[in-house]
Amino acid sequence: MTTSYLEANARERIAQVLDADSFEEFLPPSKRIVSPHLGQLDAPVSFDDGVVVGRGALNGATVFAAAQEGGFMGGAVGEVHGAKLVGLLKRAVQEQAEGVILLLETGGVRLHEANAGLIAVSEVMRAVLDTRAAGIPVIVLVG
Repeated sequence: MTTSYLEANARERIAQVLDADSFEEFLPPSKRIVSPHLGQLDAPVSFDDGVVVGRGALNGATVFAAAQEGGFMGGAVGEVHGAKLVGLLKRAVQEQAEGVILLLETGGVRLHEANAGLIAVSEVMRAVLDTRAAGIPVIVLVG
């Protein structure tokens, strides 16, 4: 594992930030959650759609965390990528997490997906605001 935050991949970043061995990934690559749009365009797919989401601990506090994989399509947000982030934020509110940590490395919206990508970004922003309104701090690190 690299010690450089900028050179680390999404899973390495989460491991660097959260308490050792505390992270439980909600939708790992084995679940094969991929964008339905990319295959139609002969674009590469990733079995986690470029974002890792789950629950872990930070100094013993239960937090929900997500990390974008900048090495996959520049970390751009598409329909599935956005849905994973929204689901994480909604679950954090339901379970009253002590905080949410978002480790971002993004190129913005995934233009390959057109309106689906744009809608995903707006849904993520709404979910962030809803999470904050529920009194849960949202901390964002941009890499």
